[in-house]
Amino acid sequence: MMLCEECPTNPACHNCLHALRAGAAKKVVPARKVRVTLESGQTALAELRAISRTAIGLYCKQETLSAQVEVELAADFRIVGSAFQGIRDVPYYVLDIEKVLRREEVLERLLLDEFLQWHRRRDPLTDEWPLELRQPEDERHRMIKEELQKLSILRQVQSIYLYVMENGVVRPIGGQMIEEKMTEDLKRVAEEAVWSGSAVREQLVSADGKRMFELYASPLPDQTCGLALIDVTEAIAAERKRQQKEWELYKQVMGAVTQDKLILLTDQELHELTERGKQVASITITSAEDLASLRTECKKIMAPLAMPEKRSLQFLVAVNEAATNTLKHGSGGTVTIYICREERLLRVIVHDRGQGILLEELPNATLRQGYSSKHSLGVGFHVMLQFCYRLLVGTSSVGTKLVLEAIIP
Repeated sequence: MMLCEECPTNPACHNCLHALRAGAAKKVVPARKVRVTLESGQTALAELRAISRTAIGLYCKQETLSAQVEVELAADFRIVGSAFQGIRDVPYYVLDIEKVLRREEVLERLLLDEFLQWHRRRDPLTDEWPLELRQPEDERHRMIKEELQKLSILRQVQSIYLYVMENGVVRPIGGQMIEEKMTEDLKRVAEEAVWSGSAVREQLVSADGKRMFELYASPLPDQTCGLALIDVTEAIAAERKRQQKEWELYKQVMGAVTQDKLILLTDQELHELTERGKQVASITITSAEDLASLRTECKKIMAPLAMPEKRSLQFLVAVNEAATNTLKHGSGGTVTIYICREERLLRVIVHDRGQGILLEELPNATLRQGYSSKHSLGVGFHVMLQFCYRLLVGTSSVGTKLVLEAIIP
């Protein structure tokens, strides 16, 4: 995979987006100039070429981007994350977002989606409301309670901190200010709620980047505003842990059923696989005519590898089936071929442009012969499983990746 010469303005090329390994990725057209600060303190200019909810794509010729990097998109909008080279031999880097400081308009963290999933599954637990909210000190507190009840925000969370803004000053209702550095953010959101006359919701990150908050602001009479700041750090961590355990369970069961011939992959594991091999070809599949070119290229690559003729033919059939599926279940895709001498493996990665496969549908989509749905990998999947040394599957909202492996002498 390479960047095209017209990147990112060429609508037909998606390489800069595929490198992000994330859903709902978009090109930034025209590319936006940004300032990058490295871990060493050095700065460099780069181009923001692609964005998603969890990562951004940067083109930077001045410096090699790795480890912790801070990107300044605007005076009050910065992104902090871990960077790595997204496309081999090209100064195009992927930065996995870890912190968003003063979110403006284009990026949100994936953890916000995770929080929403968690948030929707729980009902209000009024018995666990703070004492100060259940027994208000005055009429203003009672009014704040009523407004917050309308928003249905008092959930089972780690901590809830209540505030009121009066005459442009934010003060806590009982207790201490959770973080002085958040005062300006609280005031800004409260003023927005007062100005709009409706409730406002926003996500905030603590100054050290270790805690995540949901902030709700509800306007009150006389240009005042009630605020609830909810610490959801542990809730999000618990949701991530649950999802990880669910993924590991599916992985273990499917591996056991197939004697470890079928393996589920995370995006990170897939990236590590490609790092261990040498890329020798990349073919774009957009029509049935491209399949013939793919078969020709595969034969040319396998010829000097001295693979037994029968095994070469079987592996070619498996690769052709995987590539054919990109046309049947999506709008095409890419086939990238790697040779890994150290592991004695020929590795072919087939990436379609479909909507991915839901985790709960993976067993049926891969192991149940004759199963058919928009998420199915098709009847040819059993051919792939039979004719490959191993078959690895990774799937997300930006498509499904099949990794077909064959042993080479």
